[in-house]
This record gives sequence, C-alpha cells and structure tokens, in this order.
Amino acid sequence: MAERVASLAAGAWPRTTPIADRVSATPGSSSFDLRQLLFAALLGMTVLFNPLLALVNAQIFAVAGGMVVAIQGLIVIAALALGALQRDDPPYRWIALTWGLTMLLVAISAVRAELSLKNFGDILIIPAFICLGTRLRGSTLVRLVIALQSLLLLVGIWELASPAGFGATFKVISYYVNTRGFDQDAFWAGGDLFLSSERPKGRMLLDGFGLHRGSSLFLEPVSLGNWTIVIAVFIAAFWSRLSHAARIFLILSNAALLVICDGRLALSVNLVLLAYLPLARKIPGWASAFYLPGLFLLLLIAMQFGFLPAGGDTMPGRLRVGMDALLTIDLANLLGVGIVENAFADAGWAYFIQTQSLIAALAVWLMLTLTSTGEEGGGRMAKHGIAVFITLCLPISYSILSIKTVAVMWAFYGYFYARANRMAKSFEPDPAREATI
Repeated sequence: MAERVASLAAGAWPRTTPIADRVSATPGSSSFDLRQLLFAALLGMTVLFNPLLALVNAQIFAVAGGMVVAIQGLIVIAALALGALQRDDPPYRWIALTWGLTMLLVAISAVRAELSLKNFGDILIIPAFICLGTRLRGSTLVRLVIALQSLLLLVGIWELASPAGFGATFKVISYYVNTRGFDQDAFWAGGDLFLSSERPKGRMLLDGFGLHRGSSLFLEPVSLGNWTIVIAVFIAAFWSRLSHAARIFLILSNAALLVICDGRLALSVNLVLLAYLPLARKIPGWASAFYLPGLFLLLLIAMQFGFLPAGGDTMPGRLRVGMDALLTIDLANLLGVGIVENAFADAGWAYFIQTQSLIAALAVWLMLTLTSTGEEGGGRMAKHGIAVFITLCLPISYSILSIKTVAVMWAFYGYFYARANRMAKSFEPDPAREATI
C-alpha cells in the first residue's frame, strides 16, 4: 500500500485497461480465465470445424453444404459479438467497417437480386476476428497456436505415413462432393484424398520418396501451405513473447508442415518473409499500403516486356492469369453487380473485386494497412507480414479468404491493434489532472 501511495505521489497515475488485460478483482477468481478459454475455443474451432464435419460425414451421416455455411456463420457471428460487445474500449473502427461492408453487400445483393451468404462470410471474417483478437491476451494466442500447430503436425505425419487410414477416416472426396458440389471424377489423385494431393509432375520437396502432398486437418494442401505463412508471421511478430523452446518448436514444426504440404507458393512466401521481416521492423507500418498497388504496377510492366508469358502451371503463368482476369473486369463487376465468373477463382484479386466490389476491396485494404498496430517491432512485423502475405497470394488465389487459415491471423492483428491503442491512450494527458496544474 505504501508503495502504491508513493507511486501516485511520484506521478505514476493508474491506467484504465480494457477487459482483455484486466486481472480479476476477486482474488482467486477464474472467471476471466474462463473467458479467455472461451475466446480461444472459438478461434480454435475455425481450424477444427471442417475436419470434425468431415469425420461426421464419413462415419455418421452425410453432411450438406448448408450445414457448413451455417456453422461457419455462427462462428463468425459469435466472434463479432464477443469482440464488439465489450464495456471498455470497444473496437469502434472495426464495428463501423463491419456495418459499412454489410450495408454495401446488401445493396449489391439487391441489384443482383441474389443473396450469397458466402460473399458475406468471405469479407466479414476480417473485422469479426480482428474484434475477437482485441479481447485476447498474448499468452492465450501463444498457447492456442502451439496447441494447433502440435495437432496439425501429428495429423500431417499420420497422413503421410498412412494415407489410406487418413482417407478412410475423413473421406475427403465424399466431404467435398457433398458440401462443395465438387465432381468426384475430378479427383485424379486416387484414394480418398483431395484432388491436388498429387501433382502430375510429382512433389517438389522430397521427390522420389513416394509421398503425396499432405493436408493434415485442413483436408487440402493449399490451406496447409497458407497456414505455414500465417505461422511464419506469428513467429516474427511474437518473437519477444516466445520462450526459447516455443521458438524452436514453432520454427521446426512449420518447416515440417511446409514439407508435408509441398506448397510452391507457400515456400516462396515463407522465404520472402524470412528475408524481409527483420527489415520490416524498421519500416513504418503505413508503408505496407503500397505493397499491393506496387505489385500491380510491377506486373503490368513485366507484361509489357514479355516477362509474364501466358500459359503453363508456373508462377509467371499463374500471375499472368491473375493479371489478365483483373484487366478484363468490366464496370459492372468492378461495382460488384455483374455476373460472377468462376474462371476468376485462380485470380484472387479479380474474384474478390467481382464478389465484393472495388469499393469494398479498397476500403478493407486501406483500413488494414493504415490502421496502427504499433510502431514497435512486433506490431510492425505483424502488419507488414500480413500485407506481404495478401500481396503475394491474392493475385493468384482467393484461398487466403478461407476462415480455417486466416482467422488466427486476423485475431493476432486485432491483438496488436488493441495493444497499440492502449499504449497510445496511456500517453494522453488526463484532463482532470491538467486542470489542477
């Protein structure tokens, strides 16, 4: 008590902290820890609900696509509600973005005379899990990520060791045929694994070992590759908050998952992050706003000089597909009211614009890159890493909109946003105190 009085006399005035960082007022009370457990369980379900539904589909009864949409919708709504409905310092910025995007999509749906719940889900995942992240402790995020990473590694090793057992357990083909409308004849890989579990030219990493491309609990390899990118950003952003053992485990397990999924794009982005993020901690966060338009201009120049040849399942070829799609979007699709072209599925930015509109795309990008996540190392690396991920993946794939890989990423973005907001407010002068001077 004497130390407390002395600190106040010295000018160390108490600071009001939001719910996410407040210790329970009742000694020994576990009510707040139970809240953190609830937040972590909800975030963990974004990774687990698909394999759980696949298990139900394989072993109990056929699961329809509507059930997947309904469960994902409930998770997103719960994340938004738990994140937004807090008494202290609600994330008004992200609540406003949610409202604006919802109203825009309602207007677009009215013009189209068609309501797509998937389009709502794709974009509302971002503010919903940022809001949830504002309520999470850093320690909660670290424990959750380590738990998920451990589970993904174990299931991934099992999948490679026993593809028949993995396939019989989850029956991936049946799940995607029943819930996504896939054509069973398109699954050329054989067995019960996802259609891209094998490439016509074989694996890139560990070729010759007779291994397929693993997917672990994500059920398809691309999402597992995207997860390794999210974890790479997480490791960099939380580096100072991780123990030596946690650092070693996350680095080694992420390398193992990268080999398991054998993702070319995932490997490339991970290498870019490895080289760039140590430098990014010295670069202001707002600079990330230039990444995506900068890449567009760079690819446009490359096309003019013939460095992006059309055709071929190569990185330049896929980037060319993305650029061709983006450059051929008409005004109706720019406004989000045109006919959705399925061909844009391999051109993420064109797909995002035609389903959400250019207005929504610009609003989300500028909000994410110009909102402060802190100018210390962790906050800067989180924002730069996420912006690099979006910039390098969106031109060729819309898989980064998938809840099962990016919900955790948006949650730790929200954590750093809330942390930066608290730090900024802690330096604001107290009006009552200023009046007495």
